[in-house]
Amino acid sequence: MLDQLVSIISLVMILLAAYGLGRPVLAGLRLGEEDPLTVAVWSLGVGLILSGTLLAAMGLAGLLDPPLILMLTLAGCASAVRCFTRNSSPATAESSGTLPATVELDTCSLEGGRGLTEITIPPGKARIELSGGDQPAGWLRRGLLALACLACLGSLVGALAPPTAGDALCYHIELPKAWLADRAITFLPDSDNSTFPLLVEMWYLWGLALDGPVATGLIHWACGILLALATVVLATPIVGRCWAWGAGAVVLLVPGVNNQMTAPLNDVAMAMLTTLALAAWWRAVAAEEGRRWFILAGLAGGGALGTKYVALLFAIAVAAPAAWTFARRPQSRRLIFEGTAVVAVIALSIGGLWYLRAAWHRGNPVYPFLSEAFHQGANPPERGTLPPSKSPLGRNPLGIVTAAWHITMNPERFGGRGHQLGIVLPLALPGLLLVRRLRGLGMLLAVAGTYWVIWYLLRQNVRFLLPIVPLLAVAVVWVWMEMRRLTNLQRLVAGTAFAFVLIASAGVALVRCRDQLPVAVGWQNRADYLARHEPTWFAASLFSELARDDACLLTQDYRAFYFDGRVTRESLYRQRTHYDRLLDSPDDLGRFLRAQGFTHLLLAENLSSEGMQFDPTLTRLAELQWSAEGQEALVPLIDYRFADSDGGLRRYRLVMLR
Repeated sequence: MLDQLVSIISLVMILLAAYGLGRPVLAGLRLGEEDPLTVAVWSLGVGLILSGTLLAAMGLAGLLDPPLILMLTLAGCASAVRCFTRNSSPATAESSGTLPATVELDTCSLEGGRGLTEITIPPGKARIELSGGDQPAGWLRRGLLALACLACLGSLVGALAPPTAGDALCYHIELPKAWLADRAITFLPDSDNSTFPLLVEMWYLWGLALDGPVATGLIHWACGILLALATVVLATPIVGRCWAWGAGAVVLLVPGVNNQMTAPLNDVAMAMLTTLALAAWWRAVAAEEGRRWFILAGLAGGGALGTKYVALLFAIAVAAPAAWTFARRPQSRRLIFEGTAVVAVIALSIGGLWYLRAAWHRGNPVYPFLSEAFHQGANPPERGTLPPSKSPLGRNPLGIVTAAWHITMNPERFGGRGHQLGIVLPLALPGLLLVRRLRGLGMLLAVAGTYWVIWYLLRQNVRFLLPIVPLLAVAVVWVWMEMRRLTNLQRLVAGTAFAFVLIASAGVALVRCRDQLPVAVGWQNRADYLARHEPTWFAASLFSELARDDACLLTQDYRAFYFDGRVTRESLYRQRTHYDRLLDSPDDLGRFLRAQGFTHLLLAENLSSEGMQFDPTLTRLAELQWSAEGQEALVPLIDYRFADSDGGLRRYRLVMLR
């Protein structure tokens, strides 16, 4: 249990340090007088973006020293404590001696209105805005909150277990581990991912420096909470704060969101950043609340650009309705033009670092995409701009209409059931055909629709749709609000259907993490958990125990995190060097790889037709050498089979090179 407590404390320290870095930025923009939720969400979001950028700069300068990172974290925590202390004494009308002409209130707090004898006025507030409209029933608010909390609890249990997600062990936390060991962000030629935008991976490096892999999972879990809160911030000006909480709950109940919150990936973090960027853009353009919001939109947009190439597609999706507004509202043209320039400059200043690094090392700022445009061919295969394997539905008008049905019913064709969007969104969206127009919602739907078309034409992977989940959640809430116009029977039928789906979503989030419960609460130690759930753990444990400081592993499996030492994926190494063609005979394999600096091999085979298949080249060459020379050059250290969760039966052999 002590290990879990240390991981949680590490997460709290990271969030405190991020708040301490982001809160002064909001104060400098004179946005610190917004409501507490907006201030807290933006302080955390801006702080995480700036801290990740700072860590990246430290990495490029070779300053990734864990004690230094700890000291900077403690300084950030101290700054956060000062911010809390400074704001701990709210001013009231009685204590200030003057009564402002107007007061800003949240209508949720006024429901019923009984016994209200004193109004607390945040410092500097001077207007009253009592938004009208029906508020959700108390039982509905409490029910949605309870279901969202259950989903968060289930994902927290999963996040407290050591990571076993393949992509996480492949690069999301493997690259930060390698860079932390080198004390610098180095170029890894045998890793396609090493020149991707990696802002979120800097947060994981932060977690590794303070604690270990469990802290990285908790960071992404916190990003899921921030995503829900960012949805509330986005939805509040459109549907009101009370219903906005419902939109946040819907986001947390989407299976793909609460599942990703259990592992150190980056899609939920990406959705959080794009939601913040759009929320700031909406406040600046649609609500015309000041050009300061463009600065926050640029910071959040830069964070999104530094997280994933998908941010470029989201920027195009936002540009389409912005251009429409530019054409239809002549009085806003200057605002939109200046705002676009501000957002672009700030976003490129924050996120452009990663694209410059890719251009420097690869000659392509978006490597490995658009390789044809940069005269690089499609290297490696199937990684070109529009590979057919990434578009299961093809690219035709009929497919774009039926895509929603297919990704709902057959998500395994589009990236896996773990990333599915669930049923609540497609269940509610047809209701948009029957509801009245709502100011502000059209812009969100235009962004979501444009993004959907781009997604369909490029990469049909369901996890790339997470950035539009908050937008669609606002639309779901508006459909719920409009249900009051239905008859009692119609409301009963529709409400029952929604309740069943939401309860089932919360139940799935809880049931999914049942295997992680023993290790999450300390009943099972982390090594035993990994022995049961991580295929490479036995080989990694032996390699880490026997290997020297100069150990270097050539592996057929893509999971590399739990191996202490340098690890190179065989498929990428072969594509770069074509080593298999340089061998004069099978007898040369061991000597050739030893001369290249490798000390061990990890041979991986899938003995069944289920699950991922491994390229057999290295296994075939090793068996040819064994048949020719016996055990002299290649010494087997461990040979075992592992039944993986995807149904595959895999065989692993750790081999030492002499």
